[in-house]
Amino acid sequence: MSFAPYLSFQGNAAEAFATYASIFGGTPQVMTFSEVPDGGPPGLPDAQRDWAIHVSLQTDEDGLLMASDMPPQFGGVPQAGVWVSVTRPDEAAARALYQRLAEAGEETMPFGPTFFASGYGMCRDRFGTHWMVSVG
Repeated sequence: MSFAPYLSFQGNAAEAFATYASIFGGTPQVMTFSEVPDGGPPGLPDAQRDWAIHVSLQTDEDGLLMASDMPPQFGGVPQAGVWVSVTRPDEAAARALYQRLAEAGEETMPFGPTFFASGYGMCRDRFGTHWMVSVG
């Protein structure tokens, strides 16, 4: 058994996972609130019916990543205190992955050598997901 990160978004989970699929591979599986029997949770505004109640992305190399759009009126807080750690076997692959994730986002710690790895970097992508990328 392994851990599978479950991320929180507010209206852009499907878009984020389409991007993650282009980076990591795989095909995102998306279920929206409008697909829930009986029309979804009571009090859900029409503008949120196309939000994702569940998204998953299974990849060959990195395993399973999951998420949903968490409506703020139900207590949802996007990306509160979560970092996703990903390793690559060599520095070139790790650096390339880091650059794709950091694109249009924010570098928290630029990718480079550290005392524990020949390459390591931290960033927040354009969807608000925090990533730690290392050579392993």
